[in-house]
Amino acid sequence: MNSLIYGSGFGLYGYLPAIYGFSSKVYLNKKYKAFFNSRNELAKFESKIIWYVDINKTIHKIDYLIIAKRPRDQSRIIKSLLKKKNKIKHFFLEKPISSTPKKSSELLKIFYIKKINYSVGFLFKYTNWSKLIKNKLANKKKNKIFIVWNIKKKLNDSKSWKYNFNEGGGLIRYYGIHFIKLFSDFNFDIIKKNMIKKNYWELNIQDKKRNSIKLLLRYSNISNFAYKINNERFNKLHNPFFDKINYKSIDPRCFFLKKYIRKNLSNNNLPNMEKFLNLWHIIEDDVNGIL
Repeated sequence: MNSLIYGSGFGLYGYLPAIYGFSSKVYLNKKYKAFFNSRNELAKFESKIIWYVDINKTIHKIDYLIIAKRPRDQSRIIKSLLKKKNKIKHFFLEKPISSTPKKSSELLKIFYIKKINYSVGFLFKYTNWSKLIKNKLANKKKNKIFIVWNIKKKLNDSKSWKYNFNEGGGLIRYYGIHFIKLFSDFNFDIIKKNMIKKNYWELNIQDKKRNSIKLLLRYSNISNFAYKINNERFNKLHNPFFDKINYKSIDPRCFFLKKYIRKNLSNNNLPNMEKFLNLWHIIEDDVNGIL
């Protein structure tokens, strides 16, 4: 199969190692070559790469397409490509899909109308800590779960779209969106507290069995992640994507991306994103504070 990746950042150091083993050829825009050459850990992936210049002369060769761009660009790329004749079997999209729940719903509607397979890179479900929580929630006993993520933010990061709420960034739309998807998968939809300030977001949410999750995300000068189930001690990690694995120079998300891609390559069922989009919409409607 032939794959094409849009995105020179996470597209290269995240998705390229993940898709490489599943691909005969990987098509990359020639504009990405300088960045590719600057990352020594990517050199071993060069043998399958085809550098292209004109997408119009390339798109007909592509079976699987990965988009690792900001939401505004992702929407534009999808709408443009779907107007061109192609044989794409699956679109791998990045969260948060588009910049708002409404725009995301409208974009995904195109896939349903055209019956085109897609998936979205929500990776928390593949982590050990989320599996532990899922197993606890399967018990009849009521559970209280606490999750804290301190997100390291450098001074010059503020100019990035990842911190711009209107661009699909910020604590809820860029970072918290992972948890919104995970909680919707857990069938949590009863909001008890939902407060956002400039540097933190707190969400208390329950399911119909009165299991509860307290989530706190905050910008900090350090990076760490911790979770606690009932009266157990806090389990601490460097960030939510670090399980007890020696990742060396590879971005730890690559390991979860491989699982995600493998699962979806042969999946011909369109995902049901309705619960997730509804919860995202409710959270933003209900939030106490200025988004």
